[in-house]
Amino acid sequence: MDVNKLNITLLRIFRQGVAAALGLLPQQVHINRLIGKKNCVELFVSPLNRKPGISEAFPSEEVLRSLNINILHQSLSQFGITEVSPEKNVLQDQHEADKIWSKEGFYAVVIFLSIFVILVTCLMILYRLKEKIQLSLRPEKEKNSMVQPEQAPKVVNVVVDPQGQCIPEMKPVGSNVSLTLDMSSLGSVEPFVTVPTPREKVAMEYLQSAGRILTRQQLRDAVACSHLLQTEFMEIPMNFVDPKEIDIPSHGTKNRYKTILPNPLSRVYLKPKNPSDSLSTYINANYIRGYGGKEKAFIATQGPMINTVNDFWQMVWQEDSPVIVMITKLKEKNEKCVLYWPEKRGIYGKVEVLVNSVQECKNYTIRQLTIKQGSQSRSVKHYWYTSWPDHKTPDSAQPLLQLMLDVEEDRVESPGRGPVIVHCSAGIGRTGCFIATAIGCQQLKEEGVVDALSIVCQLRVDRGGMVQTSEQYEFVHHALSLYESRLSAEAVQ
Repeated sequence: MDVNKLNITLLRIFRQGVAAALGLLPQQVHINRLIGKKNCVELFVSPLNRKPGISEAFPSEEVLRSLNINILHQSLSQFGITEVSPEKNVLQDQHEADKIWSKEGFYAVVIFLSIFVILVTCLMILYRLKEKIQLSLRPEKEKNSMVQPEQAPKVVNVVVDPQGQCIPEMKPVGSNVSLTLDMSSLGSVEPFVTVPTPREKVAMEYLQSAGRILTRQQLRDAVACSHLLQTEFMEIPMNFVDPKEIDIPSHGTKNRYKTILPNPLSRVYLKPKNPSDSLSTYINANYIRGYGGKEKAFIATQGPMINTVNDFWQMVWQEDSPVIVMITKLKEKNEKCVLYWPEKRGIYGKVEVLVNSVQECKNYTIRQLTIKQGSQSRSVKHYWYTSWPDHKTPDSAQPLLQLMLDVEEDRVESPGRGPVIVHCSAGIGRTGCFIATAIGCQQLKEEGVVDALSIVCQLRVDRGGMVQTSEQYEFVHHALSLYESRLSAEAVQ
């Protein structure tokens, strides 16, 4: 094949043109320069998947039959092709034929790998910087209790041998789960459509499927092996909410803690004061499913702030809640909740609150309330549990268990009414313990078994971070074990 002009930079165009004329892929066309023949090249065509090291080419006659001269001239008009003729023994040196491609390919691979390594390094540096900033902004307590190490989820079966030693049986049930909290300031948040990442999907799959059913004996054994309960707890994804998932400008002004936000799918919507005021619909509260997946059995919410007291009472009225459970002092090491009820009578927005009676019990105070709106009135019972110590769990589960039983009795006596409202300060730790205990006790009573792992996972689907620490997870098991011993005693009697 004679050509009037040819240089290395045009070889790729030349090869592509020839391949187009033959109806083949460019990598099937190989080119040799002919020594001693000016402006001449030698080409051969090989099968697409030839084995390495084997010199194999299509016969020149077959190549000429396949060649479309018109396409060749159209594609390579700038080369001034004057003659196309067959030659024998066209495959003189396979290595030489592929030399140009190999050299260019090598450079391309090197450049690509270099760019890839640089990008990965930059992303890792940015990620580490973000983690350091988040940790520096996060309070010490949240560092210890709100972020779980990245480990493979497991189910822990506990066996106690005759000598009282704990024997763990570990069964992996999922993939690695780790969530990072976004500590950015809240305030105005622009509308944002989120798409679950693969890690978020794995976390949600774990929360929706994990479980470990315990018989009564296994429950007692689990309580005896606290380190195994801690291991099990550390595998549960927190499922905290990114502020960008809440499409309400300035919603941060109504949150006690930046990182504790209501899960969008289950959050409570208040009826707006006017159609254009989306902020008036917002309250940091979630509907929580009860035993057997019963919808809206509870509402978990943060302790009211000075600017959310009216919203709180609007929610109590709107949801027709018969009971409010408060599991925090007003102030511990810092403010946990504002005083949101009156001494005798108070008006909060459109809701009037009357205190009819106050009953002081050993571990909690009971207030009989009447709330009114217009000509309508309803009764509400308020339990204030004050014996939970700050930043740790109670020494005994008995008071919380008794509170739960009293609340359950009130709920049963209020058929047709709305969810029981439970709050502490953030609305996830002590609140989660109370609700998990209530659901677990009902399961023990109805089925004779309990699945605390599945219960906590269900709670975290509805509101992120419920049952906040491993100590609280152990405490729930202690409360359930105490209730189980009561059931056993009643069965004996």
